[in-house]
Amino acid sequence: MANPDFYAQLPAITKFSDITNLQKYTKVPNGWHVIITDIKDSTKAIEAGRYKDVNTIGASSIIAVLNAVQKLDIPFVFGGDGATMIVPEEVLETTKSALLATKQLATEMFKLDLRVGIVPIEIITKKGYEIKIAKFRASANYNQAMFTGKGLAYAEKIVKEGKYELKMDVLPKANYEGLECRWQDIYSPYGETISLIIKSTTKRESETYKKALALIKKIYGDEQDFHPIAEEKLHLAITGKQLDNETKVRAWKKSKFMKAVHRAYLKAVCFVATRMMKSKITARDFNLKMYKQILLATTDYKKFDNALRLVMAGNTEQRRKLTLELEKMRKKKQIVYGIHVTDRALMTCLVFERYGKQVHFVDGADGGYARAAKQMKEQS
Repeated sequence: MANPDFYAQLPAITKFSDITNLQKYTKVPNGWHVIITDIKDSTKAIEAGRYKDVNTIGASSIIAVLNAVQKLDIPFVFGGDGATMIVPEEVLETTKSALLATKQLATEMFKLDLRVGIVPIEIITKKGYEIKIAKFRASANYNQAMFTGKGLAYAEKIVKEGKYELKMDVLPKANYEGLECRWQDIYSPYGETISLIIKSTTKRESETYKKALALIKKIYGDEQDFHPIAEEKLHLAITGKQLDNETKVRAWKKSKFMKAVHRAYLKAVCFVATRMMKSKITARDFNLKMYKQILLATTDYKKFDNALRLVMAGNTEQRRKLTLELEKMRKKKQIVYGIHVTDRALMTCLVFERYGKQVHFVDGADGGYARAAKQMKEQS
């Protein structure tokens, strides 16, 4: 059997730049299983303006699994139109149940087709591939998984070919407690928000990613300079429509009347919270205004899963300079890349403790990572 505490016991790196150091990564052992979720024809849904729906289902697949495994620490990465997770054998059945329920949720409430595949690590290693993982300490309340190795791409490939897709062989059951979609779209403080994906095409991957990160720093500055979420741009939902997605997920099995009640409850919560954040009122010994600061520290706007992915705020001139330099690297056959440009970000939140463990998934509006990935594939 797998060691269920494998990921929890990994030492955490504290500098994002260390993701380029392959010595910091550890091979995922046998007995673990790679979960791939993605929405079929997500590009069409995004082109139809349904990027929020796509993001909500991608995040829902993560929260369903995290609630299913309970206190077990597992690695996951949000990809915009889906997710990658790795779980041990011990929780495989409950994980399957949660994923099948999310597949049903996607179909019934969002009219989207969620593909779900589970590939044993042994299948990947038998083909000569491997997956290595590192844990980045983003904040005191959030550890972020980083992946490298060709095994992940292989798992994605065979799942999309129809192999290892999850079958309806267990009872679908999921808990989506903690999923929150309560923030309005967050406008860039500098005019643009870009979703950027950079993938090395050389054997000297570490050097390539170091060069890419140095390039980003030279043009956009330090991480706090291009953070896509500015505190002053954070505004909670003010209409029931803005709360529809959370209502569809959290009140999925409830009657139409109870869905309306749930939406009204969320609207009231947002109304009260907005005013409390502007005040000195405290709750549980915390000033609620501090919550925005906690949120900023637990966003996943920069990550690595066999490709460098960032959501960044900046201006048009910075983006033009970056594109010019990335294009030079592409022509030298060092990378392929994709950039999607919009004026705002959107955020889907997993909140386990209001002032503690949480993660906030960030993507560019109007397609974000999904559209950047499409551009990158066209370069391959």
